[in-house]
Amino acid sequence: MMRHHLTTPAEANSVLVFCPDARPPAYELVQGLAERGLLHRFVTGYHYKPGIFERLTAAIPATKRLHAGLKRRIVPGVDLRLIERFPSYDLLIRAENQAGRCSARLRTRLAEYRTDRFDRQCAEAMPRWSAEGAKVALFFSDVGSEFAMAAAKRCGMKVVLSMVTGHMDEEIEVLNRERQRVPDFYPLYLGDGSLDMDELKRLHDRRRRDLEQSDLVLVPSNHIAGLVETRSDVPADKIRVIPYAANVERFTPASRYATPERCRFLFAGGITQRKGLSDLLTAWRQVRRTGWSLTLAGEAPRRALDKIPEGDPSIEMAGRVAYADMPRLMASHDVFVFPTLFEGSAVVCYEALASGLPVITTPQAGSVVRHDHDGLIVPAADSEALAAAMLRLGGDTKLRDRFAASARQRALEHTWHVYRDRTIAAVRQTIVAENEASQVVEESLA
Repeated sequence: MMRHHLTTPAEANSVLVFCPDARPPAYELVQGLAERGLLHRFVTGYHYKPGIFERLTAAIPATKRLHAGLKRRIVPGVDLRLIERFPSYDLLIRAENQAGRCSARLRTRLAEYRTDRFDRQCAEAMPRWSAEGAKVALFFSDVGSEFAMAAAKRCGMKVVLSMVTGHMDEEIEVLNRERQRVPDFYPLYLGDGSLDMDELKRLHDRRRRDLEQSDLVLVPSNHIAGLVETRSDVPADKIRVIPYAANVERFTPASRYATPERCRFLFAGGITQRKGLSDLLTAWRQVRRTGWSLTLAGEAPRRALDKIPEGDPSIEMAGRVAYADMPRLMASHDVFVFPTLFEGSAVVCYEALASGLPVITTPQAGSVVRHDHDGLIVPAADSEALAAAMLRLGGDTKLRDRFAASARQRALEHTWHVYRDRTIAAVRQTIVAENEASQVVEESLA
């Protein structure tokens, strides 16, 4: 059901949203802003628009999978005139993936060019959007750091950052620790065996500039909020904690008959060291027993696959799971385990909660899981604590059932509608504050 909110003339069509990819928080926010008459433009990369290319991919059997992916690149119910597309962003990603097969350096240079080009394109269009009435520019991380944020401020707009990554200082600390702690797994931090520290520094520098230029910073967890305040000296009154969510209609619990002799653990995400791969495998060696299984769902680069024990019947490699199949996979398991080392906020944890799965994760996951209510929170990089948590939930069916019921209820408290409402409320406060400040200036000059 569409919700109707009164929008004042000063707010109408005043918010720009910048996100070149298809991340769920951006699409949900754009849909909510459009419903309320607040959206000026959604500035993105590819966005599905029926045309010759789309019709061809739908008609040719070999490209039907591609077409299914393209159709997910659409914000439902939003007037296409409010979508500003810069499709070169996605074309360059495809070029990067091809180049990466022969030259890591070329891939890095193309990634830099892609980011820089989108940033410049947004900056060049900013005066036009300002003249049309845009008052707030909301950027997702790494999008407008060099040019577009500065252009928005020159046009008198308020700049809002939706910080989707963890804090830069924490990632540096994680990398330094992992290099010493698990040198064999350290190269797999990103999964492909190539960790370009110069490229990472460039990304970190962009993220620092994001924070420096923002009038308001939206973060998905208290963990990140604390780091932004203490490490980046952002005042607490400029930070809003707005958790992410899951689609509670797509992800629903299944009927389960729990027994201590059978427990199906699920991990979903990139099979990388950043997600805690070494700790999960070490813990599983202690935990595994007859009737228990661990499913690893996600893309696993070859060097990561080499770390998975061959011939272990208790470990199932599900590979990359199709979007349509993920709810069914979640519902067919008993416990979700996600021992990540560094994260913004993992939407997959919200999806697990919505599926009625107790969640074992770390503070770094940025989740809304409550320890001893919906799951268990363990320290990152602690395989002993992880194993103990898995043993506890695997062997105690009553605890598992209680956590499962609480998990679903927790997800219902954090739907995408709630995320939209909270984010839009924060943006509207920014507009109101700007209007009040302008009125004070006008009155002082009268």
